[in-house]
Amino acid sequence: MGKGFVQADISTIIEKLAKDVKFLQPVYEAITNSLEAGAKNITLAFSKDLAITGELSKITGFSITDDGEGFTKKNRDAFVVLWTKNKLKLGCKGSGRFTWLSVFEKINIKSQVKSENKEVCIPFSLDFDADKDISIKDKQIETTETTITFSDVTKDFYRVPSGNEKVVDKRCNADLSFVKTAIIEYLLIRLFLLKKNNKPFNIILKMDSQIEKITFEDIPDLSEKKFSIYSDITKQEYEFTLYYKFNKDGANSKKVYYCVNNRATKQLDDDSLGFSCGLPNKDSFVMLLCSDYFNDKDNDTRDDLVALSHLKQATFDVPLLYSDINPEMKRNMYEIILENYPEIHQINEQEEEKAIATAPHLTPFIRQDNDIVKSESSLITKANESFNKAKKKAQDNFKRILSAKTISDADFNSAVGQLSLIAVAELGEYILYRNSIIKALDEAIIDESKKEKLIHDIFMPQGTVINNTDGKADYKMSNMWLLDDKFMTFSNAFSDVSIKTIIETIFKDSTISADDIGMNSKKPDLAVFYNKDISRDALVVEFKSFNATLGEKEKSIAEISRNCYLLKEKIKEINTIWAYIITTIDDEFEISLRANGYKPRYTNANDGKILYFYNEGVAHIYALDIKAITADAFARNKTFLDILKSN
Repeated sequence: MGKGFVQADISTIIEKLAKDVKFLQPVYEAITNSLEAGAKNITLAFSKDLAITGELSKITGFSITDDGEGFTKKNRDAFVVLWTKNKLKLGCKGSGRFTWLSVFEKINIKSQVKSENKEVCIPFSLDFDADKDISIKDKQIETTETTITFSDVTKDFYRVPSGNEKVVDKRCNADLSFVKTAIIEYLLIRLFLLKKNNKPFNIILKMDSQIEKITFEDIPDLSEKKFSIYSDITKQEYEFTLYYKFNKDGANSKKVYYCVNNRATKQLDDDSLGFSCGLPNKDSFVMLLCSDYFNDKDNDTRDDLVALSHLKQATFDVPLLYSDINPEMKRNMYEIILENYPEIHQINEQEEEKAIATAPHLTPFIRQDNDIVKSESSLITKANESFNKAKKKAQDNFKRILSAKTISDADFNSAVGQLSLIAVAELGEYILYRNSIIKALDEAIIDESKKEKLIHDIFMPQGTVINNTDGKADYKMSNMWLLDDKFMTFSNAFSDVSIKTIIETIFKDSTISADDIGMNSKKPDLAVFYNKDISRDALVVEFKSFNATLGEKEKSIAEISRNCYLLKEKIKEINTIWAYIITTIDDEFEISLRANGYKPRYTNANDGKILYFYNEGVAHIYALDIKAITADAFARNKTFLDILKSN
């Protein structure tokens, strides 16, 4: 019989080989073994448990019967030797039967071997003893037939623990159509080649009264594209074949595998493929990359090509890594997709332009995206990721350069260039934020149902007090730049807060007491102060409802002058006050403003107006139509946006 292995050996083997085995792996291995044994008729009968109310039944085991060559002496000898070379030319590792034991505790084999007139029985389990447990009887056999029964799911896949622990249940649902689809997907290349070479097979799946079949008719005809990759190490070309099939099923399914010995071994994810979105009309596709180069480079659980993924550098034994193969595979995939969907190129360009319009600050990172199929959302998401990585890399590199004892001009200029790219993107992000605020204000103007409070809150939420003396306040807390970019930074800001509170907060050493008459009731809509120790300027704003009466708007002329006078007269630290009345300026209100000494100023708005008045010794006062604010803000921002989009 040959040297066997003992119980302790099996446990060790399983622990080493079967860490990532899937529940249906024994099904795939068993069918593969049957096909490799020359079987034309294969029947699998599945057992299931009783479903708990509201849940699906689960597969508890199965048996497989085939008409292959059976457990001949050669196959029996190979069975008891780990990593046998018995079927090496077929891609068999000789370890598949051990993965069975990671899923099922008991595997009973019964094989009627006509060529030897033997009946072979093998009870395979952790307790298996090759010298004692294999039963071979002489018997007149008319038809070769082998049945392998798998039962008793291991605790790794099904366990009902005691106490409050959760149930472990990794078993497959008792869904025969799902099992059929999974088998076809895993063995698609093998079954396709059998069909292509006109080697018939009939695989029957049974569960209770349900029956599914896998025949030629279930296996799609695959197209193929061949290409080669040259290795500088071996000075040799390696041939690859990419089999593929597109389906107009609206399922948006993308399945791409590296295949080893006609098995779908390693599935590639969307990021590896360059597919961040689906094909037109949500068409599906399957692509399978095959090559003799992959042989013997997969792991024993057949879900990865460890030789390609674990090495950091190619060797003479492994001259091509994923980093060598993936780009060529993607290039050929792109050619295949463009051939079948020529509109993809135009769609990609449109999605790229939409992404740049939405996030112009990420333009350089969007343009470098090389996905095969693109979407606006995926482009922005990946560009953000690239930007954050580039930002950290640039910062770390600059710190490294500065900490070096000697710095070459080339290294320094390179580091500064990297930081400049990041700075442009960060500035662009802020400009994009500003554009969103301007649009929000513009929409608030168009929608007459919007109240004065909303407009007020866009500039700065009512009741807000900001102390930015340390320069760490969030720039999004106020949007005074809508009036002028010179108002972007400030030391203190107050929205709808009394002059009394303003004095008590930042002008404690003022010439006026905070308790003086009138200070508690006077509330500028906005009062902003710009470092009283340097510029000592202030900004004061009064809002009036867009549909306010002429009389109400005229009150704002007196209110703004009064509030500015109080601040200027009572708080001697203030230097210059810039004051704004924000409302709508129709012809009647313009006349009132002109009568009070206000003069027109230029604006980019077609139907908005700006008028200016200098109240000598008190304030520079502007009456702004809200439409003029948005038009001028858009004009200032547009230059930056155009620069960003052109990068």
